[in-house]
Amino acid sequence: MYLVVDVGGTFTKYGYYSNTGKCLEKGKLSTVKTNCDDFYQSITNLIKDDVEGIALSMPGIIDSDHGYIHAITLLPFLNKCSIKQDLESLSHLPVSIENDAKCATIGEMWKGSLCHVRNGFMIVLGTGVGGTCLLDGRIITSAHYKAGEIGSLLIPIDEHYKMMTNFGKMNNAVKLVYDLSQILNCENDGKIVFEKLPDCQKAMEHLRLYARRMAVMIYNLDYLFDLDCVSIGGAISQQPLFIEIIQKEFKSLRKLYKEEHHEPHITACQLNNEAQLLGALHHHLKE
Repeated sequence: MYLVVDVGGTFTKYGYYSNTGKCLEKGKLSTVKTNCDDFYQSITNLIKDDVEGIALSMPGIIDSDHGYIHAITLLPFLNKCSIKQDLESLSHLPVSIENDAKCATIGEMWKGSLCHVRNGFMIVLGTGVGGTCLLDGRIITSAHYKAGEIGSLLIPIDEHYKMMTNFGKMNNAVKLVYDLSQILNCENDGKIVFEKLPDCQKAMEHLRLYARRMAVMIYNLDYLFDLDCVSIGGAISQQPLFIEIIQKEFKSLRKLYKEEHHEPHITACQLNNEAQLLGALHHHLKE
C-alpha cells in the first residue's frame, strides 16, 4: 500500500492506494503553511504500518529526479528544500515527488482523458494555473523544469506594458470563484456560485471574459504544439458550464481567425480531483 499526497494551496488531499491504482481510503486536510517542520509532520502523521512508500504531488518548479524544489510560490518556506531526502530521513520509506500539473497529466495518460493521445496539453486550475505538454505520447521535460508552466507567462496589466503580472495569478480558479461570488453576493463556494450563475447576466459576462482569455491561451498553445486534445483539470473543471463556455469561446476564435481545419478537442479531465493522486502514484511506481 502507498501513501499518495497531493499538496494544494488550500487543502492537501491524500489517499492509500494499491499498485494497480485502487484507492483503499482517502481524505483531506488543510495545507500547513507555517514552516518546514510542521509541513513534514503533517505528511508523516499520515503514515500507517503497511505503507511501502510515499508519493507526492506538489505545485512549483521541481527536480523530480532528486526531489528538490527550485521554486514554489504558494509555500515559500519549501523553496530550495530537498523534500525527498528530508522525508525519507523522517519516514524511513522511499519518497517520490513530482509537479502537480505533471502528475495530473500522468494520471490522465494512465486512466483518463489523455489515454492514447499523441499531442496533448493539460491545464490544471486551482490556486494557480499549471500546465504540462504531451508530444508524441511523452511528457515534455526540460533542463530547468519550466516547460509547460503557462501560469508563469507574463501578461501586461496596462496598455503600455509597463506593469506586468503572470497568467496564473490573474486566471486561477480560486480568484475566478471569489470574483464571481462578489458579483453574485453569495458564499465563496464553487458549487453555490455555479448554481447561481445562469440567473445573473453580469456574472455570466465575467465568466465569458475569463473563458475568452483561456480560449486564447489554448488557441496559441495549439499553434505551438499542434494539439489533438486539451484536458482541463482542477475542481472547477467538473462544472459542465465552465467547460462549455471555454469550448464556445474557442470555437468563436476559430471562426474569426481560422487558418486550417484541424482543432484540438477541449475536455474536462476524467479523473476529477484524483488525477494528481493517480499520477503521483504512477510516477512513484516507475521510480
